[in-house]
Amino acid sequence: MLSKKRNNTCCIKLKGLYDVSSEFGINFRVIKSSNEFIEESKKRGFPIENDKLKYVLTDGYSGKLSSKESKLLFIEYCPFCGKKLSKIYKNDSQVNEINHDW
Repeated sequence: MLSKKRNNTCCIKLKGLYDVSSEFGINFRVIKSSNEFIEESKKRGFPIENDKLKYVLTDGYSGKLSSKESKLLFIEYCPFCGKKLSKIYKNDSQVNEINHDW
């Protein structure tokens, strides 16, 4: 996991899920789509735009975000306050998960 360099957040509830370790409870991950991830999304029928950050709610996991043990829910809006996540989490310094495949 990358260090968290940001203090901006849409709400305190989502900040808690962003700050928690991936191994505990429900957590919020900001990922940057790799080329492989983008290609796989095209094969699966819902293409991801290049160089876009993606927002994921997941249950606790160790290892890769995409392991069999993890359950993923891609989101675009905060489930607590309803703000559009791409307006708040919009640069690479906010990525908090780099260990992912599809």
